[in-house]
Amino acid sequence: MPEEMSQGEWALAVEKAAAKIMRGTKVRQLSPVFDAPQYAEQFAALARKTGVCRDLRVRAKCTLTDSEGNPIINKKTKAPRIGWVDYLPEMTPKVA
Repeated sequence: MPEEMSQGEWALAVEKAAAKIMRGTKVRQLSPVFDAPQYAEQFAALARKTGVCRDLRVRAKCTLTDSEGNPIINKKTKAPRIGWVDYLPEMTPKVA
């Protein structure tokens, strides 16, 4: 049975884990709760005001395109490649 951590040891472990995450470069989805762009933008604004954060961007997972706007096709599967791109308001279709 592993030893229980003291509060100080736990705080140090959390600090080390947070530092490791902040050094990383991998894109992570915040949460399904914040999957709509307006919610993600509200969260990012609040996070910037209240704490230490870096590289907060609203991104969308969609078809990747080349410089001419044509979809990039996966050579193996022949399907369009999907990836993260910076979200722009014009990406959301307007509802009549």
